[in-house]
Amino acid sequence: MNLDLLKSFVAVAEARSLSGASRATGTSQPALSRNIGRLEAELGTPVFERYGRHVECTVGGELLLPLAQAIINRTDEAVAIIREHAGGGLSSVRFGAPGGVFARLLTPHLASFSAAYPTVEISLLERDDASLEEAVVSGELDCAVFTPWGAARAATVHLLTEPLLLVVAASHPLASAAAATLEMLAGESILLPPSTVNTGNIVVDAFRKAGIEPRFSFRANYPELTQALVRKDLGVAIMPQLHLPPDVLHGLAAIPFAKPFTRDLVLLSPRDRPLPAAARALMGHIKAGIGHPGR
Repeated sequence: MNLDLLKSFVAVAEARSLSGASRATGTSQPALSRNIGRLEAELGTPVFERYGRHVECTVGGELLLPLAQAIINRTDEAVAIIREHAGGGLSSVRFGAPGGVFARLLTPHLASFSAAYPTVEISLLERDDASLEEAVVSGELDCAVFTPWGAARAATVHLLTEPLLLVVAASHPLASAAAATLEMLAGESILLPPSTVNTGNIVVDAFRKAGIEPRFSFRANYPELTQALVRKDLGVAIMPQLHLPPDVLHGLAAIPFAKPFTRDLVLLSPRDRPLPAAARALMGHIKAGIGHPGR
């Protein structure tokens, strides 16, 4: 089937008229009408119901529309990638991560990537884990770094595994403990991030699997807010080591767990579409840099 026929069909379906599709595509109405006629002849069924100047998809047309849109989008992506490769250059990449991961982990790698690829335009998007996964799946982002929880909806490449630490106020009875256990926290008020932050979901799952029912209290959007609440003894928190460098520990104690308690950070990319060359280059640069931090 000729791609031009599908493009004419999609244009008419989206404009719901030949005249609107003609203006949108710069194609004459007779040419669009001929393409629709050829498409219907190939399919053996009408794709539009005509109501004067207005058209609506038939049942067959409704079935065809998302498939035709997907074929056109994938074709456009393939052409862009081949042209990008043939030109020998990289263009742009849309990249996302949680704010704390950008600030505490990725900034030096983004700086060194920009130095190595000065012509690449990087668009950064800061979001929570759930929103990042949705953005990669939908095509809003090319790739992202996030913490997985459950089965990922996109392809993942492991970056690092880091400890989760118990964070308490310096005046808390547990502040002097050499190591923590979940059982110690059965009577504590646990501060959690929003449910869209997967580290919090990992913490809740760990308590459930251990058969412990702690009191979950405030949900704080930012690590800094969680730390401030802990300092005021409004609860305790379990946080990634990444968010607990020495400069933020004033008034706090960060205690390791006796049994390994961790979260992963992974590179996330789509399963169902090819990545632009710039996105592939950025992912490789971040993977190499984090895997070899001394570089």
